[in-house]
Amino acid sequence: MSGRRAGTVVEALLDSAARTPDRPAFHVIERSEDTFALSCADVCRLVAETVPGLTAQGIGTGDRVIVVLPTSRDFLAVYLGCLYAGVVPVVAAEPTTADTARYTAHLSRLAAHAQAERVITTPELAGVLAPSLPVRVTTPDALRGDPVLLDAPRATPESLAHLQATSGSTGAPKLAMIRHGNIAANVRAIAEAIRGTTDDTLVSWLPLFHDMGLIGISYALHARIPMVLADPVNFLRNPLSWLHWISRYGGTLSPAPSSAFHICARVARRRPPEGLDLSGFRVALCGAEPVHEATLRAFQSAFGPFGLPETTLRPVYGLAEATLAVTISDVTRPYTVDRVDAEAIAARGHAEPRTVDDPRTTGLMCVGPVVPGHTLRVVGPDGKELPDRAIGAIEVAGPSVIDGCLPEPGGAAAGEAAAGGAGDQLVGSDGYLSTGDLGYLLDGELYVTGRSKDMVIISGRNYVPDQVERFVESVTRSPRTPAVVAVGVPDATLHTEQLHLLLDERLAEGRDRQDITAQVSRALDETFGINGVTYHWVARARLPRTTSGKIQRHLCRRLIEDGTLAAVPTAAPSRPA
Repeated sequence: MSGRRAGTVVEALLDSAARTPDRPAFHVIERSEDTFALSCADVCRLVAETVPGLTAQGIGTGDRVIVVLPTSRDFLAVYLGCLYAGVVPVVAAEPTTADTARYTAHLSRLAAHAQAERVITTPELAGVLAPSLPVRVTTPDALRGDPVLLDAPRATPESLAHLQATSGSTGAPKLAMIRHGNIAANVRAIAEAIRGTTDDTLVSWLPLFHDMGLIGISYALHARIPMVLADPVNFLRNPLSWLHWISRYGGTLSPAPSSAFHICARVARRRPPEGLDLSGFRVALCGAEPVHEATLRAFQSAFGPFGLPETTLRPVYGLAEATLAVTISDVTRPYTVDRVDAEAIAARGHAEPRTVDDPRTTGLMCVGPVVPGHTLRVVGPDGKELPDRAIGAIEVAGPSVIDGCLPEPGGAAAGEAAAGGAGDQLVGSDGYLSTGDLGYLLDGELYVTGRSKDMVIISGRNYVPDQVERFVESVTRSPRTPAVVAVGVPDATLHTEQLHLLLDERLAEGRDRQDITAQVSRALDETFGINGVTYHWVARARLPRTTSGKIQRHLCRRLIEDGTLAAVPTAAPSRPA
């Protein structure tokens, strides 16, 4: 990378503006689809115009603000202006429905938790939200002033950079305390893992309230490469626009969740694209949710004819508490799938190899080795490291791992966190963070099997919901994913959990529901030894999800337990192992 080694992203931006002011920094594709090219000097000018506005409104170093803005030049001005000034932003999702009361209640809780001084949003939303929020609301225009001379940023590597909401897939979201040093360490590790160069171009349409989208901005600035930054609404309107941006701007790097690759492959089957050149698309980081082999195969089949290299699709694993990336699969070879015995995983917690034609075989995706400068281990209940192929708790240590989450107001650690301290501790005395995920290692590479809180335990056997879900989708030949949600619900009579499957109503289009559930029951019995399954046919819109689209299984379980979802049980009860 050119220029000196920067301790923070803002330092990298200032250094780039001084050395190469005219170098392209961003192509911002806003919701209107208007595109704006920004040089390094242009980005610095946006920051220089915002910093005096923050000061004028009494927002200073260490203060927290809630940012509710679409992907835009205004977002870059506010977010980077905060990072420069030492102000701590919390990027929140925009409202997705007309239920203003529910959204303002959510923002009020978030502002109270973050102890925020201000909400910064668009003029349209400001008028709607201001009367109902307990904190003042302002706009990017109100923060814009005469540019000041940018010298040394007020934040240090030890300062809080932003508060990142965790996914909330297994409970209420927490606010991870991400420091400037955590970000710099993580983007450096990503660059080394993907063999990044100054010839790269990053393309992203991911929402900026999600860490996979937000850290992309920091990656581009720290690596000193141009970034195509598009509003996610443009992707939703036309998913293939993502690939056209890669083709048009010479994109080499782009992250996305597994569902985005699935959607693009489906759209391409119905409406084959034209004029794409994906031969330069070097690294497609696929994460944020379980990565499915069928999805990657379909994407490669759809876009291989447009030059997409077979080594482009890279399954990854990460979490907000480690800033972003934890593992990245080898960018020099095609992705790897381990064929293992599904029954052995449930009964013995061991990933025993099986041949692809064995009916008990399930495929688990390799997400690669831990990123450089970090360490990873898989441990058993006693905390001791496990041998290869033994499934246990995934733990990670290194400079990207944060030192805590922001405690709720009034807690013992709240005062310390308010002053920039560690807050609620996450890492153990040996420096390792317990991720809450389960998996196994094989030759130094990680395979994730699921969340420990999501495991379905039937008669002493641990079943991985994601594997059951993918299996049922395969049995039903579902054209969609996710179309199945698996949760375990305690059965007081049998003193074990019972498997409940929430099936997307669209699975039964043109088919008999009873035939489908009977087919699935037979297959689950033959492959996993699971009996007595209860089925719920559910409209997709009723499934509780996080803001990033992950299924919230704990809320699905609550819907089942309180009787909200109608049940269609099978005839045979669960039988003990």
